Amino acid sequence: MKTFIQRLGLLHLSWEQARAIEFHAVITASLGDNLHEINSPILRIPHGNGYNKRWDQRSAISDQRSAISDQRSVFGLSAETLKNGERIIPAAIGLSHPEQFERLAEGCPDAISRAFVAGDPCYDRMLASLPRRLHYRRSFHLRPGQRLITVASTWREDSLFGIDPLLVSRLLGELPFDRYRVALILHPNVWASHSSFQIKAWLAEALRAGLLLLPPEEGWRAAVIAADWVLSDHGSVGIYAAAIGRPVLLDKTGLDVIDPRSALGRLLTVAPTLDPLAPLEPQLRRAEELRDRCRDVATTWISSAPGRSLHLIREEIYRLTGEAPPDTEPMLLAVDAPEIDDVPPSSFWTHVEHMGPERGDLAVHRVPASITRSGPAGILIASDRELDHRLAGLASIVQIRRDELPSDEETWSAAVFEYRPGVELTVAHDEQNASLRGRDGSLTQVTLNEIDHPADAELVFAVLAERSVNGSDDITALSPLTLAAGSEHIVRATFRVHAH
Repeated sequence: MKTFIQRLGLLHLSWEQARAIEFHAVITASLGDNLHEINSPILRIPHGNGYNKRWDQRSAISDQRSAISDQRSVFGLSAETLKNGERIIPAAIGLSHPEQFERLAEGCPDAISRAFVAGDPCYDRMLASLPRRLHYRRSFHLRPGQRLITVASTWREDSLFGIDPLLVSRLLGELPFDRYRVALILHPNVWASHSSFQIKAWLAEALRAGLLLLPPEEGWRAAVIAADWVLSDHGSVGIYAAAIGRPVLLDKTGLDVIDPRSALGRLLTVAPTLDPLAPLEPQLRRAEELRDRCRDVATTWISSAPGRSLHLIREEIYRLTGEAPPDTEPMLLAVDAPEIDDVPPSSFWTHVEHMGPERGDLAVHRVPASITRSGPAGILIASDRELDHRLAGLASIVQIRRDELPSDEETWSAAVFEYRPGVELTVAHDEQNASLRGRDGSLTQVTLNEIDHPADAELVFAVLAERSVNGSDDITALSPLTLAAGSEHIVRATFRVHAH
């Protein structure tokens, strides 16, 4: 935490220093611990959206959970979380919606006079960021026609990652890479509890299969805005996603810790349930069917002051300090586009088949080989960057970009054939040209005349290489090529072939 604070350029104070200084005002999203030792007026704003989770004295109720679950108070709206003895700790308590006054009156009635409607500043920044959706999608390196599935997990053992840490790996193995990308958001507490090294070790295979892992500091809002679907649990990400119109699938394992009267509790009753062991694509279609219903519930309860949260919070801060607020409105800034480490998979199981009346009408299905051991019916195409000796040894085709060649093409190809006895074809390419060399010494050169998107050149050359090894097509006859990598990802290309 200290390192993160310093990286932001903020002054880090020890707890002893913080107790000794009298501030004009303190803003906190936390409660408990020794917060009562701060000798300054405290403004409490929610951690996440609103007040969703029940205060659970687990050791006391472990044997009676179902019997008394409805009697548990709500964290942040209860005397147990707002008081130290008889003293109410916050001087001001921000509520995102007026419905929380009623629950606060039940949990800590003498705190009502300190509560005010603050809206939700995180939701407001997401609203301000919606026009930048295309910029965020670009930062996730999405190609035309690719769809982004953002998976979000809160922390603790009943979180989505806690109960099913292999979910993203299964998604990457199930879904065609050229049609879907998968991004993962883990709660910062997961990173703080286990370390970056441990998380990346757990996710090593998924990262090699193209998983887009969000850093703990920032980027999750951009990942939700950029997404085509959001898979979440009982954390706040799901309701933010639903409120901005993203189709959601929610894991409901942690449902019993959520107050059903909260915004998230209301959403959980209407949102489709994620079944992590069932095929995902039918569930994605169901999420789209229920999107409007989920959005209506989420937008009704997520905030009663959309777009005004910073104004309301600033007004309260100046009231606490006894000063007049500025005449100008506070800036509502869109979030920055995140910097994402996107390392594409090094090896793909590649299946190609005819899909239309023309010889050049083909469909391709690729899944990362690091996740899927056997793969679909098809062949294994490995990049020269593949470090997994087993996968490289199983490959029928080895590809390399020309700007990554360690020598001339012919020498490199000969070395591949020498050390990889299973390889039948090598491919060296750039964004317009490719050389296909066979183990028998044959050489076929392909030049693209036209292609919809230069980033799809590698896919086109991979498909032509697969057709060459498969032996079912004369690749010369496949131009013009119409290649379906997904229902919304159609690659069109014309090319010429010269065989030596």
